[in-house]
Amino acid sequence: CISVLRSLPVLSKTIVMRLLFLEKSVVEGVILEWFKVARDYQNAIGRLLRLNLILKDQHGQFLLEPKFKASIRRYVRNDAPDAGLSELSADKHAPEPGKITRHARECWEMILNLLIEDNPEQLEGKSNQQIAQIETLLEGSGLITRELTPEGDTRRTITSKGFRFLFLPHKKQVWTFMLGYVRQISKGTPSDGVVVSEQDVLRFLFKLSHLSVGQGYPTKNLTEAERVVLLHIKDYGFVYQRKKSSKRYYPTVLAQSLSSMDQSLSDTLGNTHGKLIVETTFRLTAYTTSKFQIAILNMFVRLDYRLPNVVVGRITKHSVMEALKNGIKAADIITYLEQYAHPVMKRTPKALPHAVAHQIHLWQKDRERFQVAPSCFLSEFESDDEYKQTLKFAKERRILQWHSDKRRQLSITAAGLDQLKIQLRKYRDANK
Repeated sequence: CISVLRSLPVLSKTIVMRLLFLEKSVVEGVILEWFKVARDYQNAIGRLLRLNLILKDQHGQFLLEPKFKASIRRYVRNDAPDAGLSELSADKHAPEPGKITRHARECWEMILNLLIEDNPEQLEGKSNQQIAQIETLLEGSGLITRELTPEGDTRRTITSKGFRFLFLPHKKQVWTFMLGYVRQISKGTPSDGVVVSEQDVLRFLFKLSHLSVGQGYPTKNLTEAERVVLLHIKDYGFVYQRKKSSKRYYPTVLAQSLSSMDQSLSDTLGNTHGKLIVETTFRLTAYTTSKFQIAILNMFVRLDYRLPNVVVGRITKHSVMEALKNGIKAADIITYLEQYAHPVMKRTPKALPHAVAHQIHLWQKDRERFQVAPSCFLSEFESDDEYKQTLKFAKERRILQWHSDKRRQLSITAAGLDQLKIQLRKYRDANK
């Protein structure tokens, strides 16, 4: 329940906290007075009603869902379990907060790099077992696929879903990845003789999400299933442990971001990304040293040259068309450019020049005007009657794509060619 509360928008949280210690239901007019704008009220109360966190009684008055209300009350009164903190002695080897955040960032960047790196063995400080485990998870989530090269080797290739994943907001990336882990572990073989269910994983993730970042918690209070999950998600950056046999684990900002609406958590993990300046001439300047961000930009920008701390390129029709071909949408590109725009650009109402955003949308519409499909082109018919009979047959069989009566030409689907050959043969045999 705490995780659900933390994931709510600010105004929805306000309603919950104001109703929390009221014993009677409240009329709608009272809640409406808490808002200056009626639309804000509709959005806030609508979210709570859709989640069944707030109910209406027989008189149409509002009250909190009883179980949700009781759980939040216990937490606010500090009656919730302390996760075993009272049993812990002083931590002599407590890691610095910066080290925990760095661990989360490095692990998450490793996961993202595995989507676009050709040679994952080049990733420093990561074991082959870690890389293989994450690759299996990415493949099971449909983000990458494996192909055989002409030499007989296996090569990883990012899928269209994987391309779109790279452009998602951080919170959606984390949940997409972890839901893939939940699905994989629920249908996998038992780990160390322990069967782990989807409920075990989700329960532990939500538990982690409202623990304090950087605080040490005892592993002895975890269930066997939670210990298995802990071992896995440590490599994903959701918890930190000094070593495998450590008696403590430390939640990171990645774990907290699962149920938090605080954008600063995402900024903490994404602060290695540089700032982008996009000009009306479609020239892009990226102040960055991140190889990962440069790889992202290379998907839709023609990179011209690179200096130690800056990359310069141009957004062209060809570069954007290549991105669209890979499954990236115009909206994804625009959102990414706005998300990492330089603070100077964000001073204006629109961080991205209108001409640039509009043109990217136009290029996508231009591509969507055409549909590519295998076809067969037929011409040089022996007579006008032969052309008309062939055209009639193609229409009846619904294999006709295009035709010109003036030129006696037509185009049919590749799948319908064999049917048409038989029909033409019958026609010519009958008219000898």
